[in-house]
Amino acid sequence: MNYVAHLFLAEPSDEHRIGSILADFTAGRIENLSVRYSPDIARGIQQHRDIDRFTDTHEHVLNSIACLKPDYGLFSGIVVDVCFDHFLIKHWDEFSEESLPDFLESIYRSLSRDDWDFPPRYRRVIGHMVREKWLISYRHIDNVGYALSRIGQRFSRKTPLDDAIHGIKACYQVLEKDFLLFFPELIEFATMNGSSPKNV
Repeated sequence: MNYVAHLFLAEPSDEHRIGSILADFTAGRIENLSVRYSPDIARGIQQHRDIDRFTDTHEHVLNSIACLKPDYGLFSGIVVDVCFDHFLIKHWDEFSEESLPDFLESIYRSLSRDDWDFPPRYRRVIGHMVREKWLISYRHIDNVGYALSRIGQRFSRKTPLDDAIHGIKACYQVLEKDFLLFFPELIEFATMNGSSPKNV
């Protein structure tokens, strides 16, 4: 899953939210990370890892990946992750009683905390995210294509992500249906595994 989904599923505390994003920028055993950061940040990191493992093997996610795989190969999972943020925003009112603008403002406040020795790349990404308010941009499908193109620039070789918007539009109905079937199960998984999203 991508940023919006991980933040939605996180507990509504600054540190747990930070951990839910920091997981993409750090490695190592949770026991060691609990020393480097705080227990709540470490729990957010662990939850992120658990969610990713659940997601990567789920039948509806694999079905979406299969739709994209002929053109995007190993990058199909990345496309699905970002697209599912788009669908979460599109269907926000089905999953949350809190308005999307209020939720995102709360998220930006949480992520603006800088009390720990975070990795430089995390600081850069969060800085851009907060300043540019970029999460709301996933509302528009063309911005999803732009985001994937930026992700593709991180790789040393050329990737098909520059062209991802065409595959997304071709598979759009499949992706949306899979998301709507998958996400309630992911919420249940997160709740059963120690995180109870307060938005639901």
